[in-house]
Parts: sequence; structure tokens; C-alpha cells
Amino acid sequence: MKKIIIAIFILGALVQFACKKNSGGGPPVVTDVRVPTPAQKDSFFTSAVPGTLIVIQGHGFDGLQTVYFNDTSAYFNPVYATSTNIIIQVPSYAQTAATKPGVPSTIRIVTSHGSTTYTFKLYEKAPVITALSLDSTGTILTISGSNLIGVQKVTFPVPNPDTALSYIVDTNWQQITAMIPPGTPFNDSVRVYCTFGVAAFPYPPPMLIKSVSNENAIAGDTITLTGSNFVGIKSVTFPGGIAASSFTTVNVNTLSAVVPAGITAPDTLHISGVLGTTGSTQLFDSYLSPTSPGYLSTFEQQWATDNTSFLGWTGSYAGAPATAYPNATGGVAYFNNAGAIPGNTAAGGNQGNPGFIQLNDVPWVANTAVPAANYSLKFEIYVATPWKAGTIFIMAGDWYGWTHYLAHYEPWTTAAGGVYQPSGWTTVTIPLSQFISPASGGTSVLIGGKTQSPITDKTNWDYQSWPVGGAAPNLISDFGATALCFALANDQSSPVVPVGGMNIAIDNVRIVKGQ
Repeated sequence: MKKIIIAIFILGALVQFACKKNSGGGPPVVTDVRVPTPAQKDSFFTSAVPGTLIVIQGHGFDGLQTVYFNDTSAYFNPVYATSTNIIIQVPSYAQTAATKPGVPSTIRIVTSHGSTTYTFKLYEKAPVITALSLDSTGTILTISGSNLIGVQKVTFPVPNPDTALSYIVDTNWQQITAMIPPGTPFNDSVRVYCTFGVAAFPYPPPMLIKSVSNENAIAGDTITLTGSNFVGIKSVTFPGGIAASSFTTVNVNTLSAVVPAGITAPDTLHISGVLGTTGSTQLFDSYLSPTSPGYLSTFEQQWATDNTSFLGWTGSYAGAPATAYPNATGGVAYFNNAGAIPGNTAAGGNQGNPGFIQLNDVPWVANTAVPAANYSLKFEIYVATPWKAGTIFIMAGDWYGWTHYLAHYEPWTTAAGGVYQPSGWTTVTIPLSQFISPASGGTSVLIGGKTQSPITDKTNWDYQSWPVGGAAPNLISDFGATALCFALANDQSSPVVPVGGMNIAIDNVRIVKGQ
């Protein structure tokens, strides 16, 4: 009996020891943290970005109750928690030193038989700046980017003080609105100092002229320049180094200027301001020297074969001075439909004289084996009456042989209230990449019961066809013909173009590099 009691006592002791062993025999122990990829099981690290999936290794993790990252509780799936490994995702919302200075930088594991902490740092990805933009006054800078967390200061390349007078960071840490400190900037970078790094971006932002409302304006005209970062504009200089008669900075992206007298040759238009000096991408007053190749017509005369002339129907030409279209640069060609144009009327229908402006066959570029995407068609227009319907078709071919539609122009469709009538002459820019190439597609059309191809039937006048298919050109040589024709049409079912509803003059047709 005594032996039985001793055996029971020993057995109980063994069971108690086993229970203690199964319960971890004390607090859990963390030995390291690794990535869950089996191939990288020996890659250990001591820090991670919130949202990272990790494996906590050690022993005594049975009876797991909670895992904390910087005192932020993390969800765990018991299936992926053993006594030696815990596969768990760091909460994406876990606090870091950037969002809560003084965080403990630990992993804390709580089990049914104790708890432990392990030094582990949570950090954010390095901050990045992707863009800068100035407000209309040029005194507020918007900094766009990512991971702009824990911002400590924003600095500018200006004489001291160089820190932003004030700044606001959005709740997604993707944008900072900063008040620029006074002083003329020098070329360097704006910098944002964050808890986990410094982001930099070139500053000052470039001042750019993107477009000029009328690239062939005459003295006394007021033109509008659009672009970016027109800050502290000090001067506007026209070809020949002649200063603008006057100018006004409308906002950070818009500037108006009065064209001075005395311009005798084309050149770049320049503006200078706090951020430096920049020039227009295209020559200003190029009509003064219409070089070839490039210029298709200045409309200074009719019937000649060079780039100062064109082949238009009688009545479609107004010699200088073009009193109906004031401030023109000499002679112009024009449309003024004498008859109403019903809906779905193709180019060349009975719109009254004139219906076409036909240009000479003159070269566009010296080397036609260049990408068409690098070039644009430009011309100036004067809209004498409100333009509410109808379109200008642009076709390629030759005299009475306009074998292919290239593009159309109908700005009233996107104008406010569906009415387009800008003040004075305005430059139109149509990139050649938006044209349809007559050397591609081979679209067939039905004219008078006959199927025609713009590619093979070069001698047939198929202007009555509507453009179908086609593709953007690759090279300038893809166009085949260089003579252009501008024609009135109404490619919409409604409304009807009333008599005189397309009273539009055209001048200075040219092919230029860029836009």
C-alpha cells in the first residue's frame, strides 16, 4: 500500500511537471523576427514598416493572448501561432515615432503564463516630393508627394530665414501647403524634413510659357500668355529686345501684354521675373519672315505658287488691309457662308462662295522621314460672328483633288455656352499626331454609286466622303500630299449653320516643330 501511495505521488509530480512544461514553464521568449518567405527564413531584421507581414520566432508562445506593436494591439490567427512561431501582420495603423513621439519601439507578447517585450522599431518609408505648384499670388507653395509624415520643417533656397513661415500637412501625408519665406530664390531645392528622412525637389519651379494667344500679333494688340509660375514678372520682351508697351500679371499662370511697335523680324518672346527668364516655344511674328519649308501660306497674294499665296475660289480673299478682319498681318483668306448649311452636310456642299481655301503644294519640312508626332499645324483665325455650329474640315491633296480628310476644327463644341468668338486674332494649334494619315487605313467611300479609296483614286475628288477609320501618322512622309484645303462643313445632325454663321478668316498657315 505504501508503495502504491509513493507511485501515485511520483506520477502526480510528473503530470504537474509536464503541465508546467506545456505552459511554457515561464514567460515567452523572442529570439528574432524574420520574413515569412521560406527561402529567406534566415533573414532577420529589427525594424519594419506598418502593414508588413512578419514571423516572430522564439519559444513559449503557447497560450498566446495578445501581440502589441508600440502598444497597438494586432490581430493574430491562432492557426498561424505555435509555441515557437507567430505569423502576424503589423497593423497598418500602428503608431511610429513620426505619428507619436516617444513610442516604446517594442513588440510585446502576452500569453496565459506571462509576457515579454522585444525591441523592434516601426518606421515609415522615406518621404518623397513629386510636384510643386504655386498659388495665384506666388506666395503659397503646394508640395505634393508621399510619406510626408512627421514634418519638422520646410526649407527654401533663399537667404535666411530659409524656413517656411508656416505650413499645413494634409491628413493623408501627401500634400503640404507652405508659405514661402521672403527673398529671391537661387537654384537649389525645397526640402521637407520628416522623422524618417528628408525629401527634396528642384526649386524654384521653372517658369514656362506654354502658349501665346496670337503668335502673329501686330503693334497695339493685347495678347495673353499662359504657362506656369509667372511670379514677380519684371519685364516682357518682344523680338528685337523691344519691351512690351504694358503688361499685367493676371495670375500665376496668365499674363497679358500689349505688343510694342518696331518689331521687324521674328524671334522668341521672353518674360523675366523672380524665378528667372523664359522664352516662348514658338517664334513671335513669324509672318515677317515666312521661311520655307514650314510656312504654307501668308495669303499676301492669290494665284502665285509660293508660300505667300494660295489657290482659293474668287471672293475668298481679302487683300491688305483686311478691313472686315482688323489687325490682320496683311491679306487673309476667309469663309462667309452665303447659304445655310443643313445638318450632315459634307465639305464642298452648296454653301455659297467661298466654300474652300485651297493652298499650294509646298513642303512642310526638309526631311519627311521625321516623326509626325513632333510637329503641329498652326494658323491664326478671326471669328467675325458668333460660331455656334459647323466645322472647318482640313484635307490633303491638290487642286480639286482633296483625296483625304485629315482633321476638323470646331471649338464651339467645347466653348462656354456652345459659342466661340474670341477677341481678335487667335492662334490655333493642332498636333499632327491628331491627324488621320492618308497613307494608312485605305478607307473606301461611296461617291455617286462608286466605291473609291483615298489611297488609290488620287484623281477623284472625294471631298463629299465622311472620314471613316484611318490612323495617326507615324512619319511626315505618311501624308503623301502636302497641299492642304480648308473647307466648310456641318458634320452634326443639328443645328443648321445660318447664313453668315461661319464668317471666319484664316491667316499664316504653317507647320512647326512642337506646339
